[in-house]
This record gives sequence, structure tokens and C-alpha cells, in this order.
Amino acid sequence: MSTHKTFARKKPTETYAPRNKEFNASTGSRRVPGDSIDKYKDIEEVNIGMAEKELRQQNENNSLR
Repeated sequence: MSTHKTFARKKPTETYAPRNKEFNASTGSRRVPGDSIDKYKDIEEVNIGMAEKELRQQNENNSLR
């Protein structure tokens, strides 16, 4: 396998990663452990309700044929 110098990168790869490699925890955050689970459960309940309505509509449409 040839490693010719023209294949070497001349410019650094552009990225959206932050230049600062340090991470800080914010103490002013309103997040509470388990908060994302509560949001997931809320979304899950809404999705179930929407699915029930969709199935009801499909059954009504099929009964009209």
C-alpha cells in the first residue's frame, strides 16, 4: 500500500465539537433525576391515545365499505 505525501491532509478536519475540553456541571439547573423518565412516560401515554384514535378511525372506515 502506497502512502504518497499528496494524500496527507493539509487542513485540519472541521468539526462542531467544542474547542474547550473541560466540562462543568451547572448547579443552577432545574433538572431533577428521573425527569426524563417522567417526560418519556407522558409521551408514551399520548402516543397510546393517538394510536387508539387511529385504530378506531380505521375500523370505522373499514366498516363503511
